[in-house]
Amino acid sequence: MITQQTNSRSTRYTLAVTAIGVLLLGVYTFFALAARDEIYYLCGNFKAGVSHSSVLRQLETVKLSAYRVENSEQGERVIHSSVLHRNLLRCEITFDQDRKVRWAIYQ
Repeated sequence: MITQQTNSRSTRYTLAVTAIGVLLLGVYTFFALAARDEIYYLCGNFKAGVSHSSVLRQLETVKLSAYRVENSEQGERVIHSSVLHRNLLRCEITFDQDRKVRWAIYQ
């Protein structure tokens, strides 16, 4: 009798942990896909000739991703990525000396 109750509790515990795990995976997947779409579609807006201020204004609207500005000898560059993808998916936006987009690459 005691063995049956222990097995029943163990089974319920296993099912509960599995259900919570599946739920958490589903929530993560939803937000990860939304972050990917946010990066992809915003990157498509940045064509050659778009102003620096326009790029930053659009990037200020992001909810599930972030951006950082880097200065180098080649000029300024903005990296738009998300920690939900461990920053592996990103949009690199490079500017010329006139602070206009030279190119934007989604990787």
